Amino acid sequence: MAVVPGEAFGPSGFLRLSYALGDDDLATGVQRLQDFLGKAQ
Repeated sequence: MAVVPGEAFGPSGFLRLSYALGDDDLATGVQRLQDFLGKAQ
């Protein structure tokens, strides 16, 4: 996975996530991000 600033693609103040994974791995990664961000609140 790669994370780049949103400015490279137009809007500022955002991140762009780039991935090259299978569906199962992608679903696991999204769930982990949701868990992490939920704890950060």
